[in-house]
Amino acid sequence: MSIASARRRGLPTIWLLAAGLCLAATHVAPAGEPAASTYWDVKDIRPGMKGKGRTVMVGSKLEEFEAEVLGVMKDVSPGRDMVLCRLKGCQLEHSGIIQGMSGSPIYIDGKLLGAVAFAWEFAKDPIAGVTPFSQMVQYVRSNDRRIAAESKERGVRGPFHASTMRISPWIEGLSGDEPAPGMSFQPLPVAGGSSGGMTPIVTPLAASGFSPRALAMLGERLRPIGMAPMAGGAAPDRIVKAEGDRPLAPGSPLRIGLVLGDFDLSGIGTVTHVEGNRVYGFGHPMMSLGACELPMMTGYIHTVYPRASVSMKMGSPLKVVGVLDTDVSTSVAGRLGPGPDMLPMSVRVKTGRYADDHTYRVQIVREPTLMPTLIMSVLTNAIDTEGNLPEELTAKLNATIRMKGFEPITLSDTFSGPRYTGQMGASALFNPLASIVNILARNSIESVRVESVDCDVQIEPGRRVASIESVRLLSDQVEPGHILRGFVTLKPHKGERETVEIALPIPEDFPVGPCEVTFCDAITSVRRTVRNDPAMLEPHDIAGLVRALRVQTDPKRTGVYMHVQAPDRGLSIKGQPLPNLPGSVRSVFATRREVPATPIRSDLVQSAATPWVVEGSQSLRFTVVKDAGLTLSLYR
Repeated sequence: MSIASARRRGLPTIWLLAAGLCLAATHVAPAGEPAASTYWDVKDIRPGMKGKGRTVMVGSKLEEFEAEVLGVMKDVSPGRDMVLCRLKGCQLEHSGIIQGMSGSPIYIDGKLLGAVAFAWEFAKDPIAGVTPFSQMVQYVRSNDRRIAAESKERGVRGPFHASTMRISPWIEGLSGDEPAPGMSFQPLPVAGGSSGGMTPIVTPLAASGFSPRALAMLGERLRPIGMAPMAGGAAPDRIVKAEGDRPLAPGSPLRIGLVLGDFDLSGIGTVTHVEGNRVYGFGHPMMSLGACELPMMTGYIHTVYPRASVSMKMGSPLKVVGVLDTDVSTSVAGRLGPGPDMLPMSVRVKTGRYADDHTYRVQIVREPTLMPTLIMSVLTNAIDTEGNLPEELTAKLNATIRMKGFEPITLSDTFSGPRYTGQMGASALFNPLASIVNILARNSIESVRVESVDCDVQIEPGRRVASIESVRLLSDQVEPGHILRGFVTLKPHKGERETVEIALPIPEDFPVGPCEVTFCDAITSVRRTVRNDPAMLEPHDIAGLVRALRVQTDPKRTGVYMHVQAPDRGLSIKGQPLPNLPGSVRSVFATRREVPATPIRSDLVQSAATPWVVEGSQSLRFTVVKDAGLTLSLYR
């Protein structure tokens, strides 16, 4: 009932006041949101309406451009409309719609219409697709409610998992060449899409201190989600001091950081609206992350680079002023205040015995789907800053991944061979480290906090690889309680053959009969270990996951490994390992078909260190006997 109709009916004044309060309450925005009266409803927009827009073309000075409404496109995607506007001024007739002006606000009669967000490539006129601000607010509000609901559920049900995809514990590039299921190095889902022939304005991703190879890697990964990595640079100190503390305002540059420190990687966009400490921008997603935690920064625009396709702003980040916590289909949004929690990482690089070492320190966003790619790009870039690498090289890698609640995982190994030369050599070298972080960050068991990543790389010229050419045993018979001695002949790359001896004790309770001994490299050794304990590939808790990672990182590629399969001593029941079971218990499970049981095997293992990265595998037969006669004297 309206207040006017209440008066006509002669209702008491107190009823009139109550009715007025109820009516006002229906138009009050939720706390922290702009009032609905300050922005347009899409149904009220008509062709021919004219307004003004704001953006920064150079420096941090806000400039105005003209906008004329051409029409409204309804339902360009589920629940989303688009307003078509022809823009004029700020030399947009010459440059066209610009990458980096995503989020530039447009006002009609003092009310906010929305954010410039879409463009046509190779367009003759500066026609933009504008995301209605009413829908930006709507989607941000919906994401806020989801975050609040999930926070409440976490208090009852335990940790929330950002990834429900099962990530295999195989470390890519370390335990074999087969790709691990669910690796984050596959392209991310495309953010947004074509709408009436228009596409979201690509977000320029300015990279300071990144090499062309690192940029190419980032481009392959990030272009599918609407980001364009390009070479950039940091702003001079005088600009940072003069402009860094300038408050974010509608139309000002909005930078979203991914990597901060000695190397810098951040996206360029524009602020659409500021309400209290709440900042809205872009008018389209950055990476469609939903809830996120990224550095929100002020920025400085050096110039606009005009191009025939889509021009772009060239700028630099200045200071972190808050956290971007929302990345939805209509916008990004953040809150002013302290910066986000980020992953510290250091890389020490030394190329050549007499070269000086250099250490680089960065902070990386903790977004699970991005961490492996960003780690790979930082490591690759650190190597590239040292100049051209030798045609043939040997790399000694020592990396430490620290986790909350667990002992660190250490990857300390030597890498050499044709895989580590050429343009993809750095990717092959650092793939295992990025893979470990990916497994920890995206596991579906429990949230794991990676505290830090520290890496030390030493590169020397030359290929130090040796293949297993031949193997032999001192005797093909051995008695339980004695030693099986083997000899492995290695053929180094461009070197003379050398023989390595390995002595493997045979337990006193080892059963007699024919056996097989395998001499192999570290990769084959790991595969045998995992094959003997298949439950390791399906861990049920974080401790099991960490154990699977350590099994792969402990063996060294410079070792020769000697394996003899031991008798079955345990079972895996529904993925739960039960080692060292008595034979009677194993037989009981074997007769119960309703309880699937997989034998747990183990190998007797011994290794010998070498100065080369060993490759290859060979096997021999031998016999365990109770009385080897005179042959035993050879083993004593």
